[in-house]
Order: sequence, then structure tokens, then C-alpha cells
Amino acid sequence: MPNLNIDTLKRQILDLKVDRAKQWTAALEAHEANNKSAYDAAMAKVDELDASIAEKQALVDKYVTPDPDSVRGNIPGGEHNTNLEELRSSREYARTFCDAIRNGITRRDARRSADYHILTDALTEGTDTDGGFLVPVDLQTRINELRRQFVSLRNLITVEPVTTLTGFRILDTAPTKGFTKLSEMGDIPQDDQPAFSRYDFKVEDYGLIVPISNDLLRDNDAGLLQYLARWLTKKWVLTENLAILEILAAIESSTTLEAGQEIVGLKKALNVTLDPDIALRARILTNQTSYNVMDNIEDNQGRPMMQPDITAGTGYQFKGKPITYISNALLKDDETGSPLYAGSFADAITMFDRQVMEVATTNIGGKAWSTNSTEARAIMRMQMKQVDKEAVVAMKLAAGKSGGIGG
Repeated sequence: MPNLNIDTLKRQILDLKVDRAKQWTAALEAHEANNKSAYDAAMAKVDELDASIAEKQALVDKYVTPDPDSVRGNIPGGEHNTNLEELRSSREYARTFCDAIRNGITRRDARRSADYHILTDALTEGTDTDGGFLVPVDLQTRINELRRQFVSLRNLITVEPVTTLTGFRILDTAPTKGFTKLSEMGDIPQDDQPAFSRYDFKVEDYGLIVPISNDLLRDNDAGLLQYLARWLTKKWVLTENLAILEILAAIESSTTLEAGQEIVGLKKALNVTLDPDIALRARILTNQTSYNVMDNIEDNQGRPMMQPDITAGTGYQFKGKPITYISNALLKDDETGSPLYAGSFADAITMFDRQVMEVATTNIGGKAWSTNSTEARAIMRMQMKQVDKEAVVAMKLAAGKSGGIGG
């Protein structure tokens, strides 16, 4: 056996694990503070310490092979089938368990070390009720958020802040004829005059209450309230998007663009169906399916239908019209095809915004006092209103068809 001081190695391993526990704490604090550089540095140090621990533990494992029976013989009672309750209530178990917690020892470490073999006798790894959760293998408590697209469509429409619950707006009717030609000294006619229409708005309330256990708030180290704020913001965006899409869904589709005719159909919508002034301000909105079809279409000269939007520095456009696409989960296909909208959404839809989302918490109001909880409440007040019904044209890309060469 090489000249190794096993006791020294064991002490070094414990010191390294203490350092590792400190780095975990630093990483969690950096995560709470949204300090990515500090978090990355702490995690890099954890990886470095893990490697050092593994090297030294490998030496200990190679030259120290604990005898399970001899280890068990040192346990109070000395019997192989020692009652677990007696084992867990022993002073030796309490000392070893606290030492393991203090030094960040995991079940995996305990199985490889004679010093902590008592823990593997008393704790059943696969059973939480036997204490398996008390010495976790991976001590990561931060909330890992699923990455999903949450593009806000409010940038496409008109947002008008209001200070009242109800109100109305006036729309004019564009003139359809010019002045009447007059003869000298002839009477001037009164055959045309401005016409107006009125549309009303009434702000509606949207809200949600999320009860949170006070025990959980005190004990968690995963940034629960910060996570909840981000989660509520996503719901705020989703609520506005759904209200916008509800208005768009009510627009009757003017045409279905068959495979190979997508470019021709979209050009016609922009050049003919929409008023020229509206077409100048037009944008295109679609979902993943339609976007994928458009992304694979080339014209007769082999040029892609979509071109990079050099004005915005990101995204794509068609005939200078920016393209926005959202997930199929939000803007769904149906049996007739995939949705495609073109026009000036700012002229078509106005959101009367009475109150942006307000988040408040209480631990004494509502049911919070009687349930020892904190209630987080989110309220937003708005109404989505269709204004110019001719400002957006709705189309469909034929179901089950892939794009080909357009016109």
C-alpha cells in the first residue's frame, strides 16, 4: 500500500465539501440578485471543488474498503437487523447525520465512506419517508422556467390610456365624391356633407389571486416572489394577446391561398384588397405553420419570398412589410388551413388601457390571516376594441399544403 495518510485525505475531503457548500450558497445568492457573472463564477468553483473531491475520494475508496458487518457491529445494538428507530435515535447517528449536513455529504458520498456508513443503514434512498430527502444528491432549488415565446402583440395595435371607465370615440366617413362643377352665378349644391359614426368602450377588469404558504415563503431559497412576478407578467401579455386574436378571429377570411399561389394572393391583398394608405402601414401576422410555408417559397427567379428586415435589424419582411409570427399554440390552425393576417393592426384595433397590471400582496387580508398565507393579487383593466373593420384582411394558407413557386 502506498504511503498515504488516509485520515489526512478524509479531512481534506471534508474541508473541500465545506468550501463547496459555501460556493453553493454564493451561487444561490447570486441567482437571487440576478448577478449572472457571480453565479457563473460560483458554479465554476463548485465544478472545480467537485473534481478535487472526486480525486481524493478515489484514493480513499481504493485503499479503504469498509466491512459492512464490522461497521454495523459498532452501531448500538450490534445486530444486523437493528431496529431503524433505535438506530436513528442513537447518539452516534445524530452526530454523524449533523456532521453530514454541515459538510454537504450526499447519499452517494455516504455509501463510499466508512465514516458515514451508518447513514446508509438508517436512510432508505428511494423512500422519502425514511429520510431520503434529507440528504439530497443534487441540492438545486432554483425554479427552472420553461422557455416559451411570449411576444406581445400590443406593439402592433393602438394603445390609448384612458382615465374613465366608459367613453366613446367618433369616426368619420371618408368622402366618396368631389365638389360639384358650377356654372357662372349658379346655385351651389348641398348634396354632400360629413358623416360620422360612434363607437363606445367600457373598461373591463381582469384578475387573479395566488395564495402562497407563509411557511414556503420563509423557507424557500428559490426566489419564489421574483418568479411569481415574472409568471404574472407572462399572463398579462397572454391576456392582451388573446383579446387581440379574438377580434382577428372574427374577421371573415377573404381567400384561401393555394400552394404555389401564396405570393400572388398576398400581393393581391396588399395591392387590391386593402386601401392604399392602409397598405403603406401594413404588417403581416401569422403562426408557425404559415411562417414555415412562406419561408420555403421562392419566386420565378429563385428569390426567397421573405427578405431580412434591414430597417429593424432583425426578423423578415415581404414587400417591405414586417412579418410577425407567433406559436401555433396561440394562433391555431384549423381544418381549412393556417391563418394569415395582413393590414394595419394599429388602425384596426385600439386597446383602451385604464390600468396596467398591478400586483399587490397581503398576509392579513382576504383568507390570508386565517390560513397563514400570503395572497398575491394581479389586476389589469382594459378593453380591446375593433375600430376600422377594413384595415386588416384575413386569409388562410391551404391546409396540408407546402409552399412552392409563387408569382
